[in-house]
Amino acid sequence: MDDLLAEFVAETREMLEASESEIIAWEANPEDRARLDAIFRFVHTVKGNCGFFDFPRLAALSHAAEDALAEVRADRRDADSALVTAVLAVIDRIAQMVNAIDADEEFPAGGDDELIAALDGAGIDTTEIENPIEAEQVSKRMDISTGAQRTIRLPVDLLDRVMSGVSDMVLARNDLAHRLGQAGTQPTIDGPFERLTAILSDVRDAITRMRMQRIETLYAALPRLVRDLSSELGKQVTLDLEGGDVELDREMIETVRDPLTHIIRNAIDHGLESPAERAVAGKRECGLLSISARQSGNTISIVVSDDGGGLKEAKIAAKAQKMGLISATDSERMSRESVLQLIFEPGFSTADTVSSVSGRGVGLDVVRQNLEKVGGSIKVSSTDGVGTLFTLQVPLTLSIIAGLTVGVSEQRFAIPQSYVEEIVHSSAKALDYAQMGETALVTFRGARTPCLMLSDVLGLPASNARHGDHIMVMLRLASGDLFALAVDTIHNHGDLVVKPLAPAIMKTGLYAGTTLMDDGQPVMLLDVTSIASQHGLVSDARTHVLDDDDKGTSESSAHVVQAMLFSDLNGRRSAIRLELLQRIETAPAAAIEKTGSSARVVIDGNILPLIGLPAGALPSERIRCLRLTDGACELLYAVREVDDAVELTQDLKLVSDDPEVEAVTLVEGKAVTLLDGHALFSLHGEAPQSSAKPTCVIPDTEWARTILAPLIQIAGYSVATEHTEAEEITITFDVLASGERPSAEDAAVIRLRDQPEDECGANTIYRYDREGLLSALRDATQRRSA
Repeated sequence: MDDLLAEFVAETREMLEASESEIIAWEANPEDRARLDAIFRFVHTVKGNCGFFDFPRLAALSHAAEDALAEVRADRRDADSALVTAVLAVIDRIAQMVNAIDADEEFPAGGDDELIAALDGAGIDTTEIENPIEAEQVSKRMDISTGAQRTIRLPVDLLDRVMSGVSDMVLARNDLAHRLGQAGTQPTIDGPFERLTAILSDVRDAITRMRMQRIETLYAALPRLVRDLSSELGKQVTLDLEGGDVELDREMIETVRDPLTHIIRNAIDHGLESPAERAVAGKRECGLLSISARQSGNTISIVVSDDGGGLKEAKIAAKAQKMGLISATDSERMSRESVLQLIFEPGFSTADTVSSVSGRGVGLDVVRQNLEKVGGSIKVSSTDGVGTLFTLQVPLTLSIIAGLTVGVSEQRFAIPQSYVEEIVHSSAKALDYAQMGETALVTFRGARTPCLMLSDVLGLPASNARHGDHIMVMLRLASGDLFALAVDTIHNHGDLVVKPLAPAIMKTGLYAGTTLMDDGQPVMLLDVTSIASQHGLVSDARTHVLDDDDKGTSESSAHVVQAMLFSDLNGRRSAIRLELLQRIETAPAAAIEKTGSSARVVIDGNILPLIGLPAGALPSERIRCLRLTDGACELLYAVREVDDAVELTQDLKLVSDDPEVEAVTLVEGKAVTLLDGHALFSLHGEAPQSSAKPTCVIPDTEWARTILAPLIQIAGYSVATEHTEAEEITITFDVLASGERPSAEDAAVIRLRDQPEDECGANTIYRYDREGLLSALRDATQRRSA
């Protein structure tokens, strides 16, 4: 019977967790019949199980809830807010009783009749019923396990030992793989080694799951918490959750639960304005609370943001002076970012009155202390009138991730593979590097992307390589932002066992952990998200959940024009909208052909129109040009000097006497002419002519897709993993037998080998012989065309 009772408790808790979010979603859409049926089945199941185990109080509550829901299903009753609140109150009481049953404790009497009366529509305030369950208690329910599973209790230290052992096995496997790679292909060993690798991967996953839990279990209680608080405070709040599939240590989830609840209470109580205040400010009456989680190496980032009134810098500084935390001189010298961090000082609060729900700032020192105890951190950023964003950094106890190893300044570093979008050599035609003032940009696939030099980021000596010789690792953040990281070399990729670093090193924001490579050398894992944030490359976490209409009506950005500032060949300071700029070209004078009042230039094999040239002879042997595009047509605009990307925030004065000028404005007190992109393309734009790329078929392996494919694309080929009807070149790892000669059909087949030496004499190319492979591609193309 004890086993059956344990199954009842586990099954009921599982349904409790699922039912709360279903009920809240059903309240928002009462016409959702599927959710109503799911809720009804839950209370019906609880009622039946309670009858079997002789729990009369549980049976009476679930029976009353079942009757009320049956009335709604029969269209004899409306699913109003009062009914939903009453059903939630019953769910809470059932959860309390189940916890008491599991602990073998007596549950206090009283309160059941009032709950049942509320279900019948008696208008009773369920929050005043004796022994109510609070939102924090709901969020602290024990972890659920499926009733059919068998469970045992194990010491955490034992699990840590097992996980550490598996991590060492992964490192030993990597070392063995490295040695086997040096020894060459050995069929008698390679097969068993592959089986060992597969088995180790399965064991690693199973061991990891013993300690890891999806963060969606933490999210489960938040819709109810937000609903109750917003209802109590008379506010309307939309909750947006992202990253529920991120896994975190079970103990760490419990550590984060209280700080997260506290921040959410602050956001709803003091961060978000009332519907009337939001309407006056030109915002939607329904406030937005966004919570997202993402993994960065050995760290989990949880971002909580609201679109409320934001923190008041002056008010925080004044209160800090009053408390003696800073002086008036300090206040004048401190940056806004430093002032905002004062809210984490003990006892600090800017609230005029202390609310029963929260006081913005009160308790945030405890939140920070709790996170720092486990090696975590918290920081805040805020924009007045726009909102506030809290970022919680929580370490993983241990993590095994896929990683890419790169080299810069003769040192090696690792990057989480999940961030890597593509690897491109900076000399490729598909990627253009340009230094514009203090900003470095690459134009990749028609989009302007910020670029960071890893040597500059880490403060290492610059390599001797020119910009054209760097390799660009295109990194995509969880926020959707893309940027390029310039490195010297790409070494390899594979599983990395990531372990924590000393807190002092983690605070630099550059590293997320450390790992050992195949040869036993330690390597630092880069904290991609933190590096991007330090260089202003991460967009606000709130922006991805805003509707397009909201973006368009933002008063703060309505009059801002992103533009590229330059001086034309006549010395006039001008600007062009940044969205029209594709990249910056340098054209030799010999490639420019002038016919009458028009000029054209050959760039990348395309003939493009060139405007902006002065009358008479060309001013120099090389002309810098802005390559502009509207998506279909292109043109070049000759310039003397490119200054920098700027934001034109001053009032634009429209110009009517020059058809190619949109407006004039002031930048740093000097007049600037904003060119009219529409007029330029209507008068001069032409569609460029392009030739079709030859196709190269590569092996369908991870190495070929991540390492080989970018190199081939750089060489001007399109890449495929299957043969098509088009004329193509094939790259394979098949090796001809000794003495065998390739047939005529093999003229366009390039064979690769794993070892630098060609021991078989089979006319193969070492797979890391870059020049040899590119030369073979050119020869194969010529043979194909001949």
